[in-house]
Amino acid sequence: MDIKYLGLGTNLKEYLFQEFKKNKEVLYVFENPMTYYELRRELLKDSENQLFNNFRLMNNYDFYENLFVIDKIVVKEEKQVVLFYNSLNEKLKKKLEVSSYYDIIDIAYNYYNLFAELQEYKIDLEKVELEKWQEDLFETLKMVDEKVKETCQLKGLILPYMLRNVENISDNFLKRYKKIYFVNKVRFSPFEKEIVEKFEEKGLIVENILQLSENDFNEKELKISENFSLPAKEIFDKKNINVEIHEFSSKFGELLGLVRKLEEVEKENRKVSKEKDDLKENYRIFEAQENAEEAKSDYQLLKQKKISSNLEITMKDTKIYRILNLIYNLLDNVKEIDRKDKGKLLLFRVKDFYDAYKSNDLLEIFDLKESYYIFQDLVSKDYKYISKEELERINQEVLEKLEKENQKEKFKEIYKQRMMAVDKIIKFVEELEEIYGYTTLKEYSDYLEKIYLDNEKKVKQDKNVKDKYFEALSEMVVLEDFSFDNLWDKFFNENISANLLKLFLKYLDKKSIGLTLEDSAEDESEDSFSINSFENISENTKENIIILNLQDSFPKVKIHNFLFSKVQRAKMGLPTSDDKKLIELFKIYQNILAAKNVYLAYVKDLEKNIDSASVIEELKLKYGIEVTKGEISEAEELYFVKKYFLKDRKEKWEKKEIGEFIPSKLEKNLEKIKNEKLSLGYYSFEKMRDFEYGYYLEKAIGEQEVEEIEDEINVKIFGTIIHAFYENVVMENKVALENKTFEIDRNQLSEILKKVLNSFDYKVPKEYLEFYKKVSFEEILNSAEKYFKELIEKLEAEKDIEIHFEERIKLSSEKELFENVFINGVTDLHIRTSDKDYLFDYKSGKLKDTNKIYKAMEQLDYYSIMLENDGKENVEKIVVDTWEGKLVPDNRSEDKILTKKAVEEVVSNYRNSQFYDLGRNLNGKDLRKNFKDPKNYFYKEYKNICRGEDELGDEEE
Repeated sequence: MDIKYLGLGTNLKEYLFQEFKKNKEVLYVFENPMTYYELRRELLKDSENQLFNNFRLMNNYDFYENLFVIDKIVVKEEKQVVLFYNSLNEKLKKKLEVSSYYDIIDIAYNYYNLFAELQEYKIDLEKVELEKWQEDLFETLKMVDEKVKETCQLKGLILPYMLRNVENISDNFLKRYKKIYFVNKVRFSPFEKEIVEKFEEKGLIVENILQLSENDFNEKELKISENFSLPAKEIFDKKNINVEIHEFSSKFGELLGLVRKLEEVEKENRKVSKEKDDLKENYRIFEAQENAEEAKSDYQLLKQKKISSNLEITMKDTKIYRILNLIYNLLDNVKEIDRKDKGKLLLFRVKDFYDAYKSNDLLEIFDLKESYYIFQDLVSKDYKYISKEELERINQEVLEKLEKENQKEKFKEIYKQRMMAVDKIIKFVEELEEIYGYTTLKEYSDYLEKIYLDNEKKVKQDKNVKDKYFEALSEMVVLEDFSFDNLWDKFFNENISANLLKLFLKYLDKKSIGLTLEDSAEDESEDSFSINSFENISENTKENIIILNLQDSFPKVKIHNFLFSKVQRAKMGLPTSDDKKLIELFKIYQNILAAKNVYLAYVKDLEKNIDSASVIEELKLKYGIEVTKGEISEAEELYFVKKYFLKDRKEKWEKKEIGEFIPSKLEKNLEKIKNEKLSLGYYSFEKMRDFEYGYYLEKAIGEQEVEEIEDEINVKIFGTIIHAFYENVVMENKVALENKTFEIDRNQLSEILKKVLNSFDYKVPKEYLEFYKKVSFEEILNSAEKYFKELIEKLEAEKDIEIHFEERIKLSSEKELFENVFINGVTDLHIRTSDKDYLFDYKSGKLKDTNKIYKAMEQLDYYSIMLENDGKENVEKIVVDTWEGKLVPDNRSEDKILTKKAVEEVVSNYRNSQFYDLGRNLNGKDLRKNFKDPKNYFYKEYKNICRGEDELGDEEE
């Protein structure tokens, strides 16, 4: 294979168009699809003899699609996962720990990517050097590979990577050409090297056209050189390129900088267009960061007619997807009750209805807005599930009550209004029940087609939404063309309907509704600017180019790192992230060195440890390019807001002065505070100490309305279950523990745990409790056995043992500190002996963090203050790690222990200081940093009320 070196920064279009004029029988294969689309567009503009061209342009993907031909069905995309799952026998499912279709999706794609890569790089499976932990998994995947190949053979199918074999090369396709020219193929796999050799055996001339120098390409390995970098400064200086590098402190500042730059460009264009139109600067803009959704939201601030973004967004962001996802959640969580003679009763989760009612789009499509107050009534009655029958029963009950309370005429009006609202929600439930009965993709196809077409005006957003929706629908329906018996029965354990809808949503997930590469290549306007993803940048010359967000670890590359480490991949000859980064660096260096004007921008945020990318640093160091700090004035920010947000405002813009913030100093009503009885538990004390004003606000606000319906077992419930279990064990064995005759009986522990779990039926959904029993039951028992064994050993030498559990210390409700000031608390377990008090605190969370242990110990300090013998006799404080079943001793130094004096100081300060404190403790330590910590509950909850920084000002500086 010959290699044509054009050099970095050369004009690819000029060179290729000279070659095209020769009109030889050449196939040009472009590694970069965007380069292909842009050049093809330019070629089509030149209509002369285009119908009689002997040469042809093709992107890399289409080239291989045409090159390999076989008389079998090629299985692609989601069908590969279906094939994978159907190929597994029970033994393999057990080894892979899967039980349904959705368990294996990631495994399937990992398998296909891995074995495709191993084949592409000609790796002998028997000679792969593995770590010990990799051996079992790799052997299992090899067994899977055999089964997949057996299924393919049996069904007359083939996978895309299996198709890549020199035996499948199409001579009919190749006979049209005498030469094959690869364009900017900077890395060849071993299989691609074999293909090139095969082409040459068939008499074809093969050439690789590279915009690199000879030193930048390893001809032996046929890949870009590992020491590839920018050319020398002398070469750069000769090119006379104007490179600007701009640093900003925020993305908003970078956005304003972009607007400022483009306004300068437009101003210059208006000036030169009067003289000569071809002197106008047409800038191409690229976004370097990979998170397209986040970047697009930033660019929504811009006036879309002037600066639009072509970043890739998937169907996940569309109204129709969100609506279908809400329906899926309702179907997925259905509780099916078999009532035998009466048929099945379907119970829908109220939490899912709550989510559905928060969607205006869903309310509009299913005409549910008028039924909202009916649903709110259900929530207020604490319903967790609802059914059509229950809706009808509740409605009848409410109507009977209303009839008694209202006059006849008024009741008629109420009846009509209520029945209309109830009918709407019942109609929706009936539709859900009908969908729940679907068992085939054909049934779903009809419904999904109808729901879109009936509501097209309501759900259509971008121009590609409808096309992509029906494209996904057609791809999904053909899955049933597979000749597998009882296809979906094997795939899903239960609830076929919800799983089929989930399957469709997964198809939609992958559908991009941004411009296609071909559209993007043609989407250029002289009067507007378009922001494209750097991922889709071509190697074609762009005289004027802007690249944004060149910070952090750019270029970020995606590499398939399943199973093998980076070191293993390199040793085996598989591409690594470093190899991929070189390719991305080639693209950006080529574009910079081929341009006349380059504007590069990055965001520097030292707090988040974000700085310029290595590309920027190399340009600065190698070429001595200075960085311009992008300072944006308040006047510019105001101008931006006025121009982009108030363009259509009819009222006259009037400048308004915002007065200075007047600190209130949050003055206390000391008379009221001192006259009120103050009774502090530990958590209230902690809030008072760390953030007085937050403590005051929480007291003033009182109970808050729950804004979400939670239907899951949370950490608090988990802790409550553990506490109840341990308390019940101690309670049932109190006498034996006190007499030191207690023996651990696992059967007894098991019975007590079952009893405790069953007592939570009404606090926790039954399915969660069942899951809890299956997954954590034995672990809880194991931990309990360890704990009680340690407890028995600790009490072995003690005398006169008295046990108190979950009751107020001292058997009294409170302890008085000052007049009208009391402290209270409940310890999990208090054991009193002849010369010592033991205080225990059960903790159900993992206690790896020392601060968590200190916090638990401080809680016990607080409780110990309430003991009669406070400060006189021995008190041992123990935290019980219920997860591990261990006793955690108190290893703190004296200065870490909470004393009665410290508690009294906190309370005294609260009752006597003139102003509420915003985060400083009594020792004078400034806690404002802690106050602003996002993890700080009070800051998050009350930051807009307190305005801490304004209140505190610079008074201590």
